[in-house]
Amino acid sequence: MNKQKISIIVLSLIVIAFSIYTAKNIFDSYSLKVFESGYSNGYVKAVEEVITSAKDEACNAFSVYNNDEEVNLINIDCLYGEEPEQE
Repeated sequence: MNKQKISIIVLSLIVIAFSIYTAKNIFDSYSLKVFESGYSNGYVKAVEEVITSAKDEACNAFSVYNNDEEVNLINIDCLYGEEPEQE
């Protein structure tokens, strides 16, 4: 093989390696953004559900779960006989 063909092969391999590296970085960045967005949306939804449950006019206790743990919560205003504020 002559030097020109070897140079073309080496440059082609460098371009291919750079393209794969760039594509992987773009994919990883996109995957991380999707994961963070889903996590953030889930967190907001969970907090909204807890607040909605706490504002229940019947002042009932409600359960919150995390894996195999469970706790019962109630709005402190209910314990003092005040009505929860409705927006």
